[in-house]
Amino acid sequence: MHIFRDENGIRLVVSHQLGHFAARFAEYAPEQEFINYALRKDAKRGRYHLTIEKTNVPELDQNVFKQELIFGDLGDSLTPVPGVTLMLI
Repeated sequence: MHIFRDENGIRLVVSHQLGHFAARFAEYAPEQEFINYALRKDAKRGRYHLTIEKTNVPELDQNVFKQELIFGDLGDSLTPVPGVTLMLI
């Protein structure tokens, strides 16, 4: 996942690669922004399910990010709260 910031807020670009992803530097460089997450694809409907497991990004410290976020397909984007956009590529 790549984190981009600009005057409109924060954009998180998620690769469509499935699995669990964790920043290895989270323990020894806590000042670096990180997002540990899991991405899976639902076999029945083909949707992508994103779960944010651990992060130190302040914008993601909200209830909406503590539950599963669902993308319909590649290229979709979600804006669960103003100023935070997630894009699946």
